[in-house]
Amino acid sequence: MVQIAPPFALTQKILGQQKTDAGSLYRLTTHCLRVERPEGVLLYHTLTGELVLLSRGEAEQLAEFPGPVPPALVELAARRFLVPQDADDTALADQTRDIGRLLSKKDSALTEYLIFTTTACNAQCFYCFEAGIQKKTMTEETARAAGEYIAAHCGGKPVHLVWFGGEPLVNVKAIDAISGILRRKGVEFRSRMDSNGYLFDAALAARAKADWGLEQVQIPMDGMEEVYNRRKAYVSHQGNPFRRVLGNIGPLLDAGIEVGVRLNLDEDNEKDLYALIDDLATRFGGRPGFTTHFRVLIENKGVAPSVYTEEERRSLAEKAVAMHKYLAGKGLLSRGHLPHSPVLWSCWANNARAATITPEGRLGRCESHIDKGLWGSVFSGERDEEVLRQWREQRSPEEVCRTCALYPWCIRLKKCVIHPEHCSPIERAEMGLKLRQGILEAYEDWKAGGAKDI
Repeated sequence: MVQIAPPFALTQKILGQQKTDAGSLYRLTTHCLRVERPEGVLLYHTLTGELVLLSRGEAEQLAEFPGPVPPALVELAARRFLVPQDADDTALADQTRDIGRLLSKKDSALTEYLIFTTTACNAQCFYCFEAGIQKKTMTEETARAAGEYIAAHCGGKPVHLVWFGGEPLVNVKAIDAISGILRRKGVEFRSRMDSNGYLFDAALAARAKADWGLEQVQIPMDGMEEVYNRRKAYVSHQGNPFRRVLGNIGPLLDAGIEVGVRLNLDEDNEKDLYALIDDLATRFGGRPGFTTHFRVLIENKGVAPSVYTEEERRSLAEKAVAMHKYLAGKGLLSRGHLPHSPVLWSCWANNARAATITPEGRLGRCESHIDKGLWGSVFSGERDEEVLRQWREQRSPEEVCRTCALYPWCIRLKKCVIHPEHCSPIERAEMGLKLRQGILEAYEDWKAGGAKDI
């Protein structure tokens, strides 16, 4: 057995090594993903974060479980890949995450911010989750107050900003104001942006890199020219939006800004997305900093919301797997990474170190709750602790959770309006693809550098 990636330091601190009882029966933990390789079998523990490679002989012994632990697999039991037959894996994951959050609470600094420079947009996507939200734009006064608040609450630590909208470039002045104050106060910061890419040009890309610390832009696309232009429905545009957005990707890459094209997949545009993938591979394949990924469009959002049947959810999950393989074959997938610490937060919403800032300067937890669930303001130090508590409330595990290897990666919040109340095969497919890609990337890195036996 060879260790490819070590366990998380925090879970090691909380759990330690497992003591083995020679008289007990053991089984493979539920929280384990198995990936076959020519050299053997990779096992990844989704709770502890450890990745090991078993020889074929060692892997064959796993078929004998439940059973006593053989001498050759004692280390698998010590590292909790093998657990007592009656162990409650789900309860252990919950307890470990609860303790991890308590230990993390000692750090009260706010270092991650998602900033709505505006809720206005130059496009009108039919599936936009902000449909019906009042259009508001952040004033320079509010932007300066936001910059002051960030500097005062980051604890002297580096800050990560996400420029969001609407279309964030509709209000460049707010980005300039916030970035300027952070620079003047000596706050180290970097940023990324969710943008449709239409308003970028070479000059703005260079300024974004230099002044805003912009490292990455995510640009959503729905298909080739006809489909893209129809679905994005730009307002008062000049020329051809599809060609203009594609033309703006090059200058962003030239400025040293990574571009991740997000392919929005639904039941209607699968074939067109494959044509777009081929086009993107021809234009940008092999260019440093250019990647693509995909997301299945969320249900019940926009002016014409879709509600998927269970059959459609299964179909979309299968299409997601196929598209992932196609992107990998084209060399366009963003690099996968295994986390360096346990998954304690589901997203911005229950991350104690993160906040959203609305155009009016209100502090929130979720980009999908722009006008609800707000807990503070950049104009004061007040915090509504009851609202913050509500954001931390989680849904109880479903029966399917008790046999799911992905459970330690999956935190479902009661206030979430994006993900369905019940687990969807689409979510499981997307999460599983991401994790397996990270496992394979970690293994390839190990093969390049080597590791010792354990």
